Amino acid sequence: MQHAARRMTSGDKRRLYFKWTRITFTIAAVGYLASRVEPEDVLTAFQRLSPSAALLAISVVVVGLLCGMLRWRLLLQAYGAIDIPSWPRIAHLYLVGHFYNTYAPGGVGGDVIRGVAGRKAFGSLEWIGATSGVAVVFIERVIGVSALLVLAAGASLFRPIPGIEDVGLWAALGVLAATAALLGIAAAPRVAKFLPEKVGTPLRALPRLFAFWPFFLSILLSIVIHFVNVVAGHAIMQSLEPSVTFADSAVVMPLIAASAFFPLTVGGAGIREAAFAALYGFVGVPEASAYAASLSFWATQLITAAVGGVINLMMPLSGERGD
Repeated sequence: MQHAARRMTSGDKRRLYFKWTRITFTIAAVGYLASRVEPEDVLTAFQRLSPSAALLAISVVVVGLLCGMLRWRLLLQAYGAIDIPSWPRIAHLYLVGHFYNTYAPGGVGGDVIRGVAGRKAFGSLEWIGATSGVAVVFIERVIGVSALLVLAAGASLFRPIPGIEDVGLWAALGVLAATAALLGIAAAPRVAKFLPEKVGTPLRALPRLFAFWPFFLSILLSIVIHFVNVVAGHAIMQSLEPSVTFADSAVVMPLIAASAFFPLTVGGAGIREAAFAALYGFVGVPEASAYAASLSFWATQLITAAVGGVINLMMPLSGERGD
C-alpha cells in the first residue's frame, strides 16, 4: 500500500508539473505576442469583422462536425465494428469529444475519451473493445492529418507563397509517415504471434481493415472537413483583410491547423496566434489583423464545442453504464 501511495503521489506530482508547465508556457506565449502589437490595433481589426462572415464561419464549422461524425461511423464499419452506435450515440460521443479537444490542453484528450467510450462497438471484451476503439480514433486522426497535408501541398502548387515554398516537401514526408503508421496498424495483428506475449497480446487486439470503400470515403471526408476549416478561416480573414485570396488561405489554414497538436498550451492559446501572424504575414497581413482573425476563428471552435460541454453536463459519459 505504501508503494502504491508513493507511486500515486509521484504521478500526481508529474501531472501537476505538466499542468503548470502548460500554464506558464501559455502565459509566456500570450504575453510575448501581446507585446508585439498595440491592443487598440487588435480591437480596431475586430471591428472590421462582419456579422455575415462570423455566421458563415460558424455554419461551416458545424458542417465539418457533421462530416466528422459520418467519417467516424464509416471507419467503424471499415474496421469491422460489430455493434455500430446509433446516430444519436455517435453525435453524443463526437460532440463531447470535440468539447474536450477544444477546452483541454493538447487537443487529443477528447479523441481518447471518444475511443474508450465507443468500445462496445467491437464486442463485449472490454480490453479488446477499448484498444480497437482508441485505435480507430487514432486512425481517424492520422487520416485527418494526411488530408490536411495533401490539401496544403495541393494548394501550394497552384499558389506558391514566397517564404513557405517547401510546403509540398514537408507535406509529402508527413503523408509518408502517416501511411507508415496506417500500414503498421494493419500489419500489427498479423505479426503479433511472432512477438513476446506482453507485446503481442495488445497488438492482436488492434482492428483489421475489412471494408475498403468506407475507408476510402473517410479519406474523402477528411479532405472535405479541412476544406471547410479553410472556408471558415478565410471568411474571417478576408472580412478583416480583403486583399487575402482564397488560394492564400488554402495554403496557410491547414498549416495553422497543425498548431492545434502542440501539447504545451491551454487550448492552443499563443501558438495558434503565432501561427496566424507568421503564416498570414507571408501574404502581407498585419500582426494585429492576424491576432484578431485567430481569436475570431478560435471563437467559432469554442462556440461549437460548448454544445458538447452542455451535452456532457446533461448526459455525462461517466454516468452511463459501461462507460
